[in-house]
Amino acid sequence: MGIAYDKRVQGDRQENFNFAVQAYQNSLKFYTRENYPFAYAILQNNLGNAYRDQGLAISAINYYWLALEIHTHISYPHESLRASRNLGNTAFNAGLWFTAIEGYAIAVEALETSRNWAKSESRPQKILEESINVYQNMVQACINAGQIEKAFEYSERSRSKRLVDLMASYNLSQGEEIPPKVQELLQQYEELQRQIDQERQSHKSENNRSETRAAWEAYNEAIASLETQKQQVWENLRREDPVLAGEIQVNPLSLSEIQKLIDQPNTAILSFYTTNSDTHIFVVQQNKITFHTSTGQGLNTLQGWINQNWLLPYINDSQKWETQINSILRELAERLQIPKLISQHLQGIEELILVPHLLLHQIPFAALPTGEYQEYLGDKFLIRYTPSCQILEFCQQRDNVATFNEISLQYGTVEDAEDNLPCARFEGEQLSQMYNIPEEKRLIGSSQATSNNYRQLAQQVQVLHSSHHAQSRLDNPLESQLKLADGSITLGQLMTPSWRLPQLVEVFLSCCETNLGTPSLTDDILTLSTGFLCAGARSVVSTLWSVNDLATALFSIFTTSSDKKVKTVLKHYRKPKLNCANLKKRSF
Repeated sequence: MGIAYDKRVQGDRQENFNFAVQAYQNSLKFYTRENYPFAYAILQNNLGNAYRDQGLAISAINYYWLALEIHTHISYPHESLRASRNLGNTAFNAGLWFTAIEGYAIAVEALETSRNWAKSESRPQKILEESINVYQNMVQACINAGQIEKAFEYSERSRSKRLVDLMASYNLSQGEEIPPKVQELLQQYEELQRQIDQERQSHKSENNRSETRAAWEAYNEAIASLETQKQQVWENLRREDPVLAGEIQVNPLSLSEIQKLIDQPNTAILSFYTTNSDTHIFVVQQNKITFHTSTGQGLNTLQGWINQNWLLPYINDSQKWETQINSILRELAERLQIPKLISQHLQGIEELILVPHLLLHQIPFAALPTGEYQEYLGDKFLIRYTPSCQILEFCQQRDNVATFNEISLQYGTVEDAEDNLPCARFEGEQLSQMYNIPEEKRLIGSSQATSNNYRQLAQQVQVLHSSHHAQSRLDNPLESQLKLADGSITLGQLMTPSWRLPQLVEVFLSCCETNLGTPSLTDDILTLSTGFLCAGARSVVSTLWSVNDLATALFSIFTTSSDKKVKTVLKHYRKPKLNCANLKKRSF
């Protein structure tokens, strides 16, 4: 009765409110705190809603606090999330920032407890997606209250949780034997991938020009069915995961812990975070934190603009997209106020560690103009990227890195796996001469660059250089693939326990779309690049789009060379005007 009157649209508003409150109070005569504490707390939350709907924020907040005395985030996380979010939202809308922060802090704890209790991989993601606005409002409330450190910590806390869980599982299980049940599931997963490869090879060898529509549809249905089966096996694999099973929990990092990840005084972390209304850029250095706000560049005005003007044109008309790259990046630099950011926050800084947010993951920040004549961000700063600071910590903690030096590193290359990228072979030959790579560490062409040989090579070397075809699957990221002679290696495979590569220092993915992905609302970016990070690599060089064979070979040779003469040549090729229209892309 109380809910009905509270939501009633007809009649006198004040009268409906009085009836609603009276109904709730009558219920509380029976559902007392002593006899029915759970129902008592629900009624307190409902009373809070009634007073909130009347614009009586202080009274509403008091009732929410009464509900939260019973519905704690530990005992009743779902109900605690509801009441604390109501409290936070009510205080936020009333401009009571410190009270809003208190409410949202409980909501975040309740949300993360609910997520930890979920036993499937999809459910934690759904819980987070349904409540991601809690983090956004918390960040904004902290900024409004002048609590910049706390705002940054909560922005970081919301990022890439699925990827963080996967990497935490890798760190926990490294060096351990794979349990028999997991081994069985891995065999099922690999067998389904083998069947998919077989289907594709068979279809590729047939004369597709005379293929009927029915045959084409049957082929696609067969692939889709096998991918669905793979997804189910993946879910079963994840249920065996120690993080998902609740055996371990990943604790969020504090500002001081994040600052310890910065190893040089002239290095800064630039962490981007978009709320409904604005995009905030946190600038973290070893001994301080500042922030810059791109006012008005919120989820719709910035992230929606990137989707409409960058990602969708690339998907639908890549040639037209190429002609618009410069103008779009120039406008993005203006929207983010890059010149102002540099002049006010980055004086004396030489290296940036970028933490993008949502579709900013798809932007080549190195190509953003700085406002100076023909100068780009990559001219002014060394640039690294990380999906989150938590992932940066995982990569830095991998203790194998310190045991290698430049002389002892073993290099391996995978070149032109399908015999149709001549520049990829040239690239591999040049690299083999620079680093004295022996023939047995080079997989050249379709006779050598098989899936099994690729895995064996990846287990033997510290630096792996891949130059062949690859493709991102935006519709199904786990099916993004490295294209090899006899089939593919998918992102899903890289993220399973069967791919453990603790000795890998660096992977150079000189292929198409190896870091192309569409992050969900939870900012999880699942790409071939992040797959290698999950497998054990400390760092990965990757691509955001379909790249040209010749240009990629030149870039790879110049950027991986330690020869001063080649470094000098690089300066002349920094903004090459190459007519490569007839050369192949490294995708398929």
